[in-house]
Amino acid sequence: MASDSPSARDAPSETTSSSAEITEPSSLFSNVPWPVRPSPGINYDIVAMMYLAGSAIWVFFFVLEKQILAPLLLGDEDQNEDNALSESNASMNAEESTDTEEGGDAWKEFAKGMEGMHFIFVLFIPCLLWSLIVRYYWMKETKVASREKKEN
Repeated sequence: MASDSPSARDAPSETTSSSAEITEPSSLFSNVPWPVRPSPGINYDIVAMMYLAGSAIWVFFFVLEKQILAPLLLGDEDQNEDNALSESNASMNAEESTDTEEGGDAWKEFAKGMEGMHFIFVLFIPCLLWSLIVRYYWMKETKVASREKKEN
């Protein structure tokens, strides 16, 4: 008897009409494939700039690790190989500790801490490519819409 009530008969029609509204594409971007279809109301210039900034941070950390901090990391490995020689030198120069040796250890620790930091930001690169494609379609459709408004 619950199926005879008017609210039970109206419920399926409401869900089908709302699902039709959700799946219906925007009139401006109806010819654009869905993975790169721009959402109305979003400025994709800003989105692309943010992904560009994240990609620049990736480039910075990558160059920092591979070009600037790599000698410190490689020097640490060479030092481990010559451990016996360095122990004998350390015993002879135990009284002579300078600030540069302590600073060198700090830089080596910094280099070890920065190792692999660029992997955090590497995902900004495919996102940047995606946002540039979406921005292309957004700019194309925005220009078409503005021409139509000028003609009317």
